Amino acid sequence: MKNKLFSLVGILTFMLVFGMMVNGCVTGGVNTGGGAPATCVRGACGETTILLRTGLDIDQAFREVIFVLNRHGFNPEMMQQEAGFIRTGWNHQWVTAPAPAIQTNMFGRPVQQQQPQQPITERYRVRVIAQFNPARTQLILNPEGEWLENGVWIRGFDTRAVETLRNDITMVIGN
Repeated sequence: MKNKLFSLVGILTFMLVFGMMVNGCVTGGVNTGGGAPATCVRGACGETTILLRTGLDIDQAFREVIFVLNRHGFNPEMMQQEAGFIRTGWNHQWVTAPAPAIQTNMFGRPVQQQQPQQPITERYRVRVIAQFNPARTQLILNPEGEWLENGVWIRGFDTRAVETLRNDITMVIGN
């Protein structure tokens, strides 16, 4: 009797946890209907840490980070070399526009949209905040992404920017 009760409680617990995970993935995930690209994740922090090579000159590392950011179209807007801080301006060209979805009526015929959507370059933007830790042994990289939904900018981060910049900067100054 006790074993059956524990088994039933275990199954119910598993179902509850699984249901919460599925619900979290569906509601907090990518592209929540506001036209965000698939690489943009809503809300969560996209910080990544890069360990610096031992003996690397911090001034050289700072210049290399700026070079990599510029190469990807992220122009520095604010830099404080003494503090090890870089923030870029918003890059509206980071994302490639997805193919427009064709809406159909109940007979399968294309329906003309009433109002044209803004180009994705006006609805999505990415910027990068890079900061060296106080000991100058790590670089914390945070590519922020925002998309326009009903006139409000929704915050998130861009997974493609995280991966691309982390890989390129690690190749230059990483351990």
